Amino acid sequence: MLVEKIMTSPCATILGNKSIEEALELMTEKEIRHLPIVNEDDELIGIISDRDIKMALPSILSEDDPSHSLSLSVSKIMRRNVIRCHPLDFVEDIALDFYEMEIGSIPVIRNNKVIGIVTQKDMLNTFIELTGVTMPGSIIEVHIDDKVGALHDITAIFKQQNIDILNILAYSDLQNTNKRYLMLRVKSMNPERIYKLLETHHYNVIYPFGIKK
Repeated sequence: MLVEKIMTSPCATILGNKSIEEALELMTEKEIRHLPIVNEDDELIGIISDRDIKMALPSILSEDDPSHSLSLSVSKIMRRNVIRCHPLDFVEDIALDFYEMEIGSIPVIRNNKVIGIVTQKDMLNTFIELTGVTMPGSIIEVHIDDKVGALHDITAIFKQQNIDILNILAYSDLQNTNKRYLMLRVKSMNPERIYKLLETHHYNVIYPFGIKK
């Protein structure tokens, strides 16, 4: 999946010479938590988050005047080394950036211009969509051998029985490197028949709650 499929575009931006107060007002109006900072040519020069603004303001226990901090330009508190991406980058690649860098958003750049933004919420929504949980159906989890052709063999069984597979996810068995777990979301509200079908083909089906009926 490409970034352009999940990014928010256009996205709100603000000039680096604008005040923190103006940035806060814009973020409140747009109900956003991350705001790219641009120059006069809409080129990315930094980014701020609601957390950056909170850290810039004095504590309620402090005697400092908060209006002074609010009057400072956003360039004073913005983060300048910003991870960015292109709309034709793969979502899987930027997901790794979110995971490794522990960031909340990534601006999307085309021709040096900010054209969008991807946030943690966008990534979560994408993951939910990929799992297929928003569609009616049942989840079948199977413990399979990690070998060439394993996926083909099991999907062939579903094809023979005219069972529609909506989504497939696979993850490693951390206890056994020769095995994998395969999660299939199928277009069926009664998975019992599918459990039995797979077992007749000698597959290890993982039953819900660990209970085998």
